[in-house]
Amino acid sequence: TGIAIILGLNLVIGFIPGFNVSWQAHVGGLVVGALVGLIFSVTRSPRRRALQIALLAAVALGLVALLLLPPVLFF
Repeated sequence: TGIAIILGLNLVIGFIPGFNVSWQAHVGGLVVGALVGLIFSVTRSPRRRALQIALLAAVALGLVALLLLPPVLFF
């Protein structure tokens, strides 16, 4: 329950006027964090270490690929 409160507060902060914090970045962090957590939970056993590394590398490459996109000024 503590993590849910922190997640909720971080999401709410993005909508408070004057904070100049991107809510899109918070949602993106939540999605990527959930994806990485899922990867770690599914590939727990030492036998799946290679799969874990490959999936985490794919996530990292995907994030780097997003850097190549032009920024969106008005969402």
